[in-house]
Amino acid sequence: MSTFPSLGGTLLICASLALTACKPRKSPNWEATLSLPPDSPGLALTTLATELKNRAALLEIPLKINPSESSNGRLTIRFHASDKKDALKRIDKLCENGRISIRAIHDRSAYLTDLILKEPSQFPPDYEILTHEVISGDYRKREKLAVARAEILNNSHVEGARAERGKEHMVHISLNSNGLSQIKAASEKMQKGRSRLAIIYDERIISAPVVTQELWTPVTLEGFNSFEEAEGLAASLNKPLSAQLLIESLMPLAP
Repeated sequence: MSTFPSLGGTLLICASLALTACKPRKSPNWEATLSLPPDSPGLALTTLATELKNRAALLEIPLKINPSESSNGRLTIRFHASDKKDALKRIDKLCENGRISIRAIHDRSAYLTDLILKEPSQFPPDYEILTHEVISGDYRKREKLAVARAEILNNSHVEGARAERGKEHMVHISLNSNGLSQIKAASEKMQKGRSRLAIIYDERIISAPVVTQELWTPVTLEGFNSFEEAEGLAASLNKPLSAQLLIESLMPLAP
């Protein structure tokens, strides 16, 4: 029995693997200078550089950080992007703080939003008025909501996150044991079918769902403007940064 067909197949597979392995990576063509906020003295740039590399790997963005060019509270990074719009999207994902906050909405929210206009001294100090804007196609609605200042959940309660692309871009969040206890205890006290939660992402209410049952399962966030926004939040939760980086400059590299 001839073994050449088998060998030929083996050689073909090896050649294919070799070609895949040797596929050239796109060279960095954009450079950005990032800086630490003034209120974060003593934070090691090497720590932030490692965190940025970890997040870039998760987002599949090849990233170069030159240590010799990273000093005085600044990091210089280089990466590849197809154009300026793509470069802006990528740098936003890399530097996003992605703060989330889940809080209770007062059951008499409409009454309180009216009360603050007529008798502001009677408005409860542990609540604040926030705007929730609903956009669906041509439909737009803005509502004022009385939202508790105290948080039920925030980033410290997150164990992991996953973005999902679809008609409604979503982020599925799994909670740590403390987060599960918090959301379960809070939802037990709420009136099912009436009480609502404010899902706040970077100081913007992205959704305000009605609580229909006790919550103890993974939380799903909806209301993102794009999949890139959802993906950026998921990456920021899975690979958080020790500080909010400021983007000082972004420019193309000379060919």
